[in-house]
Amino acid sequence: MEEIENKQNEQSIEAKEVKKTKPTKVGVVPRTEIDLGKVAVTVSKKWKNNKWLTLLWKKENDFSIEVDSYNKVLSSRLQEGASRPQVTNALNLLNLKIDDSIIYVKNYILDKYKKEAAKSYYAAFGFVHKKDAYVFPQDQNSRLESLKRMVEGIEEHGFQDKEYGYGFWTDCHSEYEKYLEIATQKDGSVSLKVGDKNVLKNEIKKVLNSIVGVIKSNYPDTHKEELRSWGFQKEKY
Repeated sequence: MEEIENKQNEQSIEAKEVKKTKPTKVGVVPRTEIDLGKVAVTVSKKWKNNKWLTLLWKKENDFSIEVDSYNKVLSSRLQEGASRPQVTNALNLLNLKIDDSIIYVKNYILDKYKKEAAKSYYAAFGFVHKKDAYVFPQDQNSRLESLKRMVEGIEEHGFQDKEYGYGFWTDCHSEYEKYLEIATQKDGSVSLKVGDKNVLKNEIKKVLNSIVGVIKSNYPDTHKEELRSWGFQKEKY
């Protein structure tokens, strides 16, 4: 009984650690970037109707295409950010399920191999030693590998038909692998979109600043009013 209580205490500590783990955050699109996209659309339309304004290094049509691409990237980025927490939550719930269940496998090992030898079998089931306890690793890739070893250990040591046997751990491994793959794909997609967005943002800001300069030069006394008519909210971007 003492051995079982110790195992339960170990799992209780580990479960608390999982609950304290903060979800992976995927930063939302800053409001300033959304506002930049709106201003750029207004300026692009205004430029199209004011052919007198020219920039030697940028055509009005090219700017319009960049603005459209920028806003499409922002919209896509927002969609990715909105769905990522759902995957994170699914992984967190699955982690809790796993950590609440490994105590039963330890008891299977204890019953079959007795107290003196039980710990020597833990590694074969994916357990790692941490702070005087044998637990599943918190690192996601390491945890996936431990789940694979758990499935193999269950089969090799004859626990297939137990309540927390082959079927249970096979399902856990499959679900964890699926959610981890989705999370990795989403994070990679977000990284690419952030890179594209930043390139377009810098180019758009450069164009906006250039147009502000042209307007100020051509309307020295009334440039503030003229800038407002173009949709500018400020004189520097």
